[in-house]
Amino acid sequence: MPTSPDTPDLDAEREVDLRRHWETITTHWWLPLAGLAAGLVIGYLISLGGAQVFKAKAVVYLGQPLSQGGLQVQSQATNPSTVRQIVTSEATIDAVARKVGLKPSQLRGHISTQAVTGNITRLGQNPLVAITVTGAFRGRAAAAANALALTVINSNSLAGYSKTKIANLELLVGNEENALRILDRNIKAQQDALSRATGLSTTDRLILGNQLTSLVQQELITTDQLTTNRQQLALAQDIEAPELTTRAVATKTTARSRRNTVLVAGLIGLILGGIAALLYEPARRTVRRDA
Repeated sequence: MPTSPDTPDLDAEREVDLRRHWETITTHWWLPLAGLAAGLVIGYLISLGGAQVFKAKAVVYLGQPLSQGGLQVQSQATNPSTVRQIVTSEATIDAVARKVGLKPSQLRGHISTQAVTGNITRLGQNPLVAITVTGAFRGRAAAAANALALTVINSNSLAGYSKTKIANLELLVGNEENALRILDRNIKAQQDALSRATGLSTTDRLILGNQLTSLVQQELITTDQLTTNRQQLALAQDIEAPELTTRAVATKTTARSRRNTVLVAGLIGLILGGIAALLYEPARRTVRRDA
């Protein structure tokens, strides 16, 4: 719709106002620059006075349950979110807080979990999970992180299956080791009997020889079973069972980012300096008129 000659061009007026404001700011450029410099200095001083907190991180391995055939078994241990549910539960927070000498409120909201990157999901590899605790006390923050990690690896939801499997394998290995000791004594006794026997008939010697051969064969079979079960036990202990990979050590950190504090303060100073440049001339005219 065409405008009449008497209709003001609002876009043109707006452009003129913006140009005039920009020229005013550039004329008094030292005011925005001074505001920026002052903001940076103030932001830096504020960041120096930021409260110091301590951060402690423990890393746990969740374990990989395996079936009797060696196939991977999906369970709570293969789900990293299980760790977060355990460490943030009220029961865990209360127990750990009492153990390390903190109030539950000092621990609640200061616990975080994160899967450590690097695992290959398509290969079924369980990730490591970091448990981080922040707090005002160095020793207690580290103790809380380690206590939370131990709570995770000892929980029935993660370690119940591997604990039962390890206990059964340890019992089996112990029985086989005992059986080997008995077989070894019997073999030595049989060998001694054969070496000392002088008046035995050929038939009796054959019988003793067959008995000795049978004992040796039993020893070989038991040794093979013991070797297999020892390997299964090592697999259950080192691969299937969860464990504490890295104990927590508290390090000092700041409650706020120094860089962000300085940048925000500098931006605020720049804006205030620009406003001061816009108000400089009107303020000076007012002062002259009053004088």
